[in-house]
Amino acid sequence: MNPFKMKRKYADRRGWRRIISSRTSSRIFMWPSFHGEGVLLTFEEVRAPLSVIYGGTRTKTVDQQYSWLQLFPNPSAHAVLTAMFNDQKELVQCYFDVTYREGRDPDGVLWFDDLYLDIILFPNHDLYLVDEDELNEALRSGIITSDMHRLAWRTARRLMDFIKSSPDYYLHLARSLRRTFPG
Repeated sequence: MNPFKMKRKYADRRGWRRIISSRTSSRIFMWPSFHGEGVLLTFEEVRAPLSVIYGGTRTKTVDQQYSWLQLFPNPSAHAVLTAMFNDQKELVQCYFDVTYREGRDPDGVLWFDDLYLDIILFPNHDLYLVDEDELNEALRSGIITSDMHRLAWRTARRLMDFIKSSPDYYLHLARSLRRTFPG
């Protein structure tokens, strides 16, 4: 149960009407650089592509045969990385959701409770912190507590500092782990 009515996001992106059909596969990783579970979601058919604009650059993140590799670290780092790949399996962006907690539903599908604050890393090392307004509104409206608000900022700062000091770490990790999945 989600007592704070936070946004709960599932690895299979259930309920997202943009997706007509998709497939998922998952695996456990015990690599020196990552311990946790990876879930690859491949969009087979979508109602319409999705593009986002950051820093004046438009990036397509969803289309036919695009895939999202979602990395759920163990133990929790209070962040889930979604590495987005185009139909040629080229990395287009890394999207970090700052999370309150992660879990698994009765069918075994991984989920996380979203703490609103997000970090986006592009292959050219452009880095963005987004949705501060959503985080602050969630605090004002009582969806999250002040402890959760502090956790979100602490996690985001830690991640941003790490990415700035090692900008290729997550880019390399995402590409390496994506290659372990067929198709």
